Amino acid sequence: MINLLLYEIEHTYSQDDWYSPLNLVLKDLTFEQALWKPQNKEINSIWEITSHLLYYKERLLLRLKGKNAEYTANNKETFKFEGNTQEEWDLTVEKMKQLNQEIYEHIQKLSMTDIENDTSKLPLWKHINGVIRHDAHHMGQIIVNRKLQDIWPVYEEEIRNS
Repeated sequence: MINLLLYEIEHTYSQDDWYSPLNLVLKDLTFEQALWKPQNKEINSIWEITSHLLYYKERLLLRLKGKNAEYTANNKETFKFEGNTQEEWDLTVEKMKQLNQEIYEHIQKLSMTDIENDTSKLPLWKHINGVIRHDAHHMGQIIVNRKLQDIWPVYEEEIRNS
């Protein structure tokens, strides 16, 4: 089970598989593109979605470190972010990279006993799997946002090979 979780994390964040991984979905965006929303539509910006993903990944990492994580009662709060420059956007993308690496490294150290004997309300393996599926869901939204901006490659192989 641990190998499967590691495989899924790799293929959701950095390895091309059935769908484009998060590192490619976020690649080469300007902060203006990350902030963009279509007029008169209720859609989250790429930056809002990325902040939302970071929120839940940060809490998973706390749990993997044996710490308690508090959650907001209002999920809309998880989409909020601070920043409006290229440097701040680049830091957000770098934070995503580092957080994924830390999560991966912590899961590598787990044993089946760690996962099976977890006594919390939501077993650890379900929490990890939920974050993976959550990432995949929102990556699709980011791709749609990019397509609406005409900034999704016509030939996806080009972005994968760059």
